[in-house]
Formats: sequence, C-alpha cells, structure tokens
Amino acid sequence: MAAVIGVAVVVLGIGIVDVAIPGPSQPGASRVADGVSIPPASSSASSAFCTGGASGFGGLAGTTIYLTNTTTKTVDGTMTSRVAPGTGSGAASSGTPGPPTVRTIGIPPMATTAVNPGTGLTAGDVATSFVFAGGGVAANQVVTGTGGWSTAPCASQIATSWYFAGGSTTAGNALTLDLFNPTSTDAVVNVSFLTNSGIITPSTYQGLVVPAGQIVAENVDDFVQNQPEIATLVSAQSTAIVADEVQQWSTGPTGGVALRLGTPSLSTVWHFAQTTNSAKGTVTFHLANPGTKAGMATFVIGLPSASVVPIQVPVPAQSVVTFVASGSSRLPGQAPYAVTVNSSVGLVVSRSVQAAGGSTPPVWGASAGTAAAGTHWLVPAPGAGTAPGTPLATVVSLGIANPGTSPAQVRVATAGTGAVVSSFTVAPGSLLVLDSKLVSGLQTFDVTSTQPVTVEEDDGPTGAVGIVSSTGIPFTS
Repeated sequence: MAAVIGVAVVVLGIGIVDVAIPGPSQPGASRVADGVSIPPASSSASSAFCTGGASGFGGLAGTTIYLTNTTTKTVDGTMTSRVAPGTGSGAASSGTPGPPTVRTIGIPPMATTAVNPGTGLTAGDVATSFVFAGGGVAANQVVTGTGGWSTAPCASQIATSWYFAGGSTTAGNALTLDLFNPTSTDAVVNVSFLTNSGIITPSTYQGLVVPAGQIVAENVDDFVQNQPEIATLVSAQSTAIVADEVQQWSTGPTGGVALRLGTPSLSTVWHFAQTTNSAKGTVTFHLANPGTKAGMATFVIGLPSASVVPIQVPVPAQSVVTFVASGSSRLPGQAPYAVTVNSSVGLVVSRSVQAAGGSTPPVWGASAGTAAAGTHWLVPAPGAGTAPGTPLATVVSLGIANPGTSPAQVRVATAGTGAVVSSFTVAPGSLLVLDSKLVSGLQTFDVTSTQPVTVEEDDGPTGAVGIVSSTGIPFTS
C-alpha cells in the first residue's frame, strides 16, 4: 500500500462452570486510560500494538494500519507482523505458526503512512507490533469485511487485565477474541464471561497459553452460545498482553462489524462525546460490572442549550446491563448529545448503534467510550490520502464535549498543516459538533483545549450516526 500524505513508501461446548470471580482491579495512577496514548516526542523509544483484524482482504475483517507522526522529524521503526496458528478453540496448541514478517519503516514528519500488516503472511487473524526510535507516533486501524467496517486505536501499552462490554453470540452473530503476546515470555491467560445467564468460565479458557511473540484467536461462540449480552474479562497471570475483540453482527450486507480494543482497567467514569438517536434506529449502552459490589450508574446528558435530569441505572454485582437511550423520552431525537456515565463502582461501558431497516450498509456498529477527558487530542481519520480504510471512507462530523464546570476554549486544526479549522467555546456540560462542511474527507485533526474535554469522530458511509465512530487519542504530557 502506498504511504500517504506526501509519502511514498510501501510497508506493505466443552465444560462450562459458573464460578465467582475475583473483584476487579481499580484504575491505577500509573496506567494510561483506555490503554492508548501518544508518547511524548522527546521519548527515546515507544511502541504500538495492533490486533483484531485479519490478513487476506475479503475475509471477516481485513485490516489496514495508519501511523501518524506528530513530530517535526522522521521517526524510524520496526514493524513485526504474525498470524494466529489457528482459529477457534485450542488455537494456542493447534497448528504451527509461520515466521513473522519484519520490516523497517520510516514515518515522515507531520504525515500519515498506511501499512498492510498482512503482506507476506497467510490468511488468518493478524497482530502487529511496532517499535519506534522516538515518540510522537499514533497508531490506529480500520477493519473491513463483507458485514461492514470499523475503526479503533491500537494499544500503546500491554497489560495483565483487559475488559470488554457489549458482545453477542445470538443467531447470525460471531464474536472473536484476539490475545496478542508481544513479549519474549509465554503468557498464561484466564478468560471469563459475564452474561444474562450468569458468569461463564470455560475450562478451555483457563490457563490458556499465549506463546511469546504470538497471537491466539478464539471464537467465543464455541463456548458462550446464544447469549445476547456478553462482557469479556481477560486476566494474564505471568506476563502482560494485548486483547481486542471483533464482533460480526448478523451476516451479509445488512449487518455490521465492530473492532474494539479492550480497556486495561475498570473506571467509575466513561465519556461519549456525541450520540444521536436517529429516526427508527436503536442506540444502546452496554454496562458490565465484574466486581462483587452492586453499583448505580448515572447518565449525565450534555446538550448545547438544554438540561436533562440525570438518568440512573442500577448495575448489580457481576452482571451485564443495557440502557436503550433511543427508547428514553428524556433524550433528544435526531440531535447530538454528550454522555458521561458516573458509577459508584468500576465498570466497563460501550455503545452500539443499529440503523433503521433499509438504511445504507453497514447498519450496525459499536464503539468503546473513553475513561478520561484531556486537553490535547489527535483524532485520526478512517484512512489517509489515497488509502481509505474502506471505499468512500470519510469523516462526517467531530464532536467536542465539555464534562467540566468551566468553559473550554477549543481549537481544532488539521494535523500536518496546522491549518485552523475552527476555534470556539464549549460551555460546561455542553457539546459542539463540527459537521462535514468543516471536517469532511480523510483529515486527521489536532484538538487542543484550555479545559479537559472529550472528542468523538463519526465516520461514513454508514446507515446512521455512531455506527462507525472513534474517540481521539490523547497526547501524554
């Protein structure tokens, strides 16, 4: 694939037991919220880890990775890609993994380069690790397949815990969990699932070995069958790993696909900068509480010129709960609003959107929120230059929400050129959405603010707002 934005480089069933699980770890000060950030430009070295897609386009979710250099000098690095030795149950012990592909890359200053991680590999679930000789590089990926397309950031850290909410294995749906161990030590992993039927702990997923430098892909529906609501809990015992999920919703052109990077720790706060209840569509928030204490989740709604009484949703211990926002008469219809979920216990929260029948495909998608607000964000596009993540991919809108109590002075500029797109003030508890007149195409944006804000980009083509969306990537100070 051609490097872009002025760059020309090619880089191219078995025992189920219901048990009590230990209480979750709480967010730690040393952890990066959401497992992703942009290391300082002054860093001597940095890393990124991308998994959850497949090599061999035309598969379930072929993937393209985009590397954005936010510094004023070229950042060199090494890219190592490998394919899972098998899929389904026992993938770690079935088949022999082929050799990884290793290549050097150079990302020019203030530019974005597209790379195909499947180059030189056989078809299968693929994982890629990057080691950069410096900081300031952001990595995100777009997956596309017959069911739809999705975008998500790549992890900037490895962790011993990963949490997901909002999976499903009902008829027509398939959920794949990708476990990637980029270290030189074998990892031993335990995986459990919270469902409407209780906690499911398949014996095959206890003590699962993820060999050093390898990816293991597991079909969750092999053991967690016909479940409409699933939260996935991953715990690595011996070394840290990276975990992603790919959700295939229904089949054919009327469905959708969602790529989700897990969160390395639970949080008592989750943000969604822009949500829209479209006509005859469905917007659902998925809340998972893996802990042993019941909690109360409070939905605080941000609107430009109105107020909504916060909505409370009980979240029992070790449970999964859904809140259908589009079914609430207290929330606006066909107008964007911001959501902050405050909870008395640590949760993981995601959002799914399903469009009305007959809409432009894909008609379903899902995305994770962000656990922290910030004053400096990079918002990658779903592609770059002549390498869109999917045909006709474009930025549709960019939402900036202010969950704080002081006005935020916000500046949105295009990354690379530094051209100012817009400067404005976002009132406390409000949001502002830039539409396609200002943010269309495949532009990557640099957002700065005088107060912590959250950002969310909506991409197209899709059947409704929010089907393909992503939060920004925060800069590390």
